[in-house]
Amino acid sequence: MKNFDLHRFGQTFKSQLLMGRNFWLKLFAIFFLVLFFAELLFTEVGGVNYNGQENYGMAVDNATGFCTFFFVISMLFGATSIFSVLKDTRSRISYLMFPASNLEKYLNSLILSTVVVALVTFVAFFCADTVRTLMAPAFGHEMVWGVPSFISSLTPDTTYSISAPDTDKVYQWWLGTFMAVGTTLFFHSLYMLGGTAFRRQQFLITSMIIVCSMIIIVSILGHIDFKENINLMTYNEQDGLVVHPALYVIMVVMYLLTCFNYWLSYRIFCRVQAVNNKWLNV
Repeated sequence: MKNFDLHRFGQTFKSQLLMGRNFWLKLFAIFFLVLFFAELLFTEVGGVNYNGQENYGMAVDNATGFCTFFFVISMLFGATSIFSVLKDTRSRISYLMFPASNLEKYLNSLILSTVVVALVTFVAFFCADTVRTLMAPAFGHEMVWGVPSFISSLTPDTTYSISAPDTDKVYQWWLGTFMAVGTTLFFHSLYMLGGTAFRRQQFLITSMIIVCSMIIIVSILGHIDFKENINLMTYNEQDGLVVHPALYVIMVVMYLLTCFNYWLSYRIFCRVQAVNNKWLNV
């Protein structure tokens, strides 16, 4: 099947979601226990004595910071687990023989490993934080909910505290948001590519390659003698908000690389074979 059918795509997604319901319930239970005990560790074990409600609120914020970090890791781990159903030969044959086109199966796996993982992680945190909040009076604290702090940490303020006109602040906000979204999608596409290319230890190998690449890039840039300091975004009273052309180049290259990574991930998936004992799916 080479054509894309929306109805068949929906049926395929429903079928895969229902077949993996035990896995999602197990994943939710694991995430709930990890986040719940992590919150108790930060709020009750990490600091036995709290001098006032403000300090306890700071402990809740620290716990929420860890939960945010856990959410990011779970999203990256989910990206590398996009084709976890292809672990053994029997599962690979069953999945590849499923009555759907490659594009439909790839998009379904993309949604399951991204949207569904994000929903499971957020619901697990919501339930864990709610239980911790309801238990707070038993430990002698007022109930402080951590969900607002969690949401604000996932949507940070991308503006800078500069005394600029409103038009410059709005433009700066859009640039910061565009850069933040591009960076998030870029790293997600890298982990998605690693999850598709590697057949074993996808998360570990992909993380090691990214870290080594970043170390090499930073080392190379550190040995380059720039003639002037490059400020990607500055503001002065005479010229207003000044954006260096390098910022636009970086954003365009980053989005192009993101599209290329997703496209290459799909092309590698189209070449997946039922019988493969290699480390790579190519």
